[in-house]
Amino acid sequence: MGLMNWFKRFLARKKLKPSLPAAATATTNITAVAQEETVGLNFKSAIEAHQNWKKRLMSVVDGSSSETLQVEVISRDDQCLLGKWIHSTGAEQFSSLEQFARLKKNHAHFHICAGRVLHLTQTENKEDAILELKEGHYAQASQQVIRDLVAVYTQVTK
Repeated sequence: MGLMNWFKRFLARKKLKPSLPAAATATTNITAVAQEETVGLNFKSAIEAHQNWKKRLMSVVDGSSSETLQVEVISRDDQCLLGKWIHSTGAEQFSSLEQFARLKKNHAHFHICAGRVLHLTQTENKEDAILELKEGHYAQASQQVIRDLVAVYTQVTK
């Protein structure tokens, strides 16, 4: 299955509104998605890692996490795999692309939102933390990062 088909199925399953360029919805000849790395990043793995943030944060909120997360670290956009790529190889190769600039900006916003969820949890405001995860700024930022990743992928693999 090609990466674009995976993106389409993912977007449909998550009910994300595909605000993608026309090229992002076109079928491409991409194979071996699970192992594929393009321009220094496995885009599918990057999306899955960002999806896992919600699970990780929800585990902290509900008290089932064994992780010790720090607001100062989670709020930084250069600590995760995607952020490291954005601030190194991605910036070196694609800083002139509008889609890349959006991804960088929205990814930073996502991490600020993730830090806010953790802060709410740590200050015993778990109801608001859950609301953020499900439908608040965090949820919106998470979806936007995924859309931006698809747009960047489409642009850089033309």
